[in-house]
Amino acid sequence: MDNSRIGEAALVRLLEGWCTDSRESLHRQLAAALTALISSGELPPGTVLPSERSLATALAVSRGTLVTAYTTLRSLGLVDSRQGSGTRVRGVPQPGVAVPSARLVSFTAKVGQQQVDLSSGALPGQDWVADVVGSVGPDELRSWVRGHGYHPAGLPPLREALARQCTVDGLPTKPEQVLVTSGSQQALQLVAGALIAPGDEVLVEDPTYRGALEAFRDRGARLRTIPLREDGLDAEVLVRLLRSRRPRLLYLLPAVHNPVGVTLRPAAAKAVAEAVADTGTTLLEDLSTVDTLFSGPPPTPMASLVPEAPVLTIGSLSKLFWGGIRIGWVRSTAQAVRQLVSHRSSADLGSSVPSQLAALRLLDYVPRARRVRARELRTGYLWITELLAAHLPDWSWVVPDGGASLWVRLPGGNAVALAESARRGGVLITPGPAFSAIDGQTDRVRLSYAVGPDTVRAGVERLAVVWRRRRLRT
Repeated sequence: MDNSRIGEAALVRLLEGWCTDSRESLHRQLAAALTALISSGELPPGTVLPSERSLATALAVSRGTLVTAYTTLRSLGLVDSRQGSGTRVRGVPQPGVAVPSARLVSFTAKVGQQQVDLSSGALPGQDWVADVVGSVGPDELRSWVRGHGYHPAGLPPLREALARQCTVDGLPTKPEQVLVTSGSQQALQLVAGALIAPGDEVLVEDPTYRGALEAFRDRGARLRTIPLREDGLDAEVLVRLLRSRRPRLLYLLPAVHNPVGVTLRPAAAKAVAEAVADTGTTLLEDLSTVDTLFSGPPPTPMASLVPEAPVLTIGSLSKLFWGGIRIGWVRSTAQAVRQLVSHRSSADLGSSVPSQLAALRLLDYVPRARRVRARELRTGYLWITELLAAHLPDWSWVVPDGGASLWVRLPGGNAVALAESARRGGVLITPGPAFSAIDGQTDRVRLSYAVGPDTVRAGVERLAVVWRRRRLRT
């Protein structure tokens, strides 16, 4: 997809919260919100905006509201509209500037007091995690403070501990094969920056993790998609693409897929790993969600199925313990890790030492934390499906193996428009196109069930009201 064109789903995410004043007309509020995005650079010069009709549908407003808002922007000299070319932000496009994906809106936007948030898959930490993190005392920290504090590959004892954990989890690993990062998102950015050049082809599932799409697009990659069926990845299609296209990189979420929640079955994983080994395509195996598994045994890491295959494996402590700890890692060959460390050094000189010391202690609690997470998430899944069956019986969903969210199919209707109507109805959800490299998944939404039973109940009840109103209008 052309980086100078922003889809309606991404723009709706950037516009989140645009209509907050019931005393002001919708077209003026929309024009003001778009003006702010253009002025801030979030919609850079040269960006092609969605058509009036498609954006009106996505925002659940009349086309006249969009026509008037775009007319206001033209009168201010902020956009140009040409027959056949659409509406474009004025100015000369800046090289290397990509249209933002709005992925971080979930974390930076303020949720109104009257809104229920089912949009984020982020998990809260346990109270006991605070006790473990707080147990890192001054004496332990002092021995590290006496040094320079820069450890681009990670603290040696943490690399050793992570290597042991990888080995326990079925992926034999030595400390020199581990690079500690500031969360799995930095790991993605590092791998993308080190391996992908503009124009390189990257294979991704459809749908897939939004943060990965952002990282690959930032590098100017050409994204090609593999369909994800409700029972998992279409391995036959993927193997054919690997052999015919030989892409630069294949990105997979084989354990508790984000956002669908399914796990790649062993036979499919083996076939894909063998194809990767045969073709030389680098596999980026994202296992950052594996610790949210609550059904079935944990899968064997793909990197251990065919050891000679070029595989980089990403892990994280965010889902298991707490996102605020900001500790992730990349596991690969020692040579690949050295290359990533060299690439990283131009951006930063290592992750926080106190966070790494806290992570070192938290690793002793992995079995306990996994049991707690599995129990909590399974309870949340059963609770939300019970509520949906009662309040929205015509909705269906994929039965997940784990995760913090439910991947729901709408019986007709536009997921982006529903998400906008839901926001006005007091509940935040994430529409399917946010997870698609091709703006697909238009009949899907993701609903979090990890936010507590009261919040989930309130959210589903509000969604039911919004859905009934939309159905009555059609």
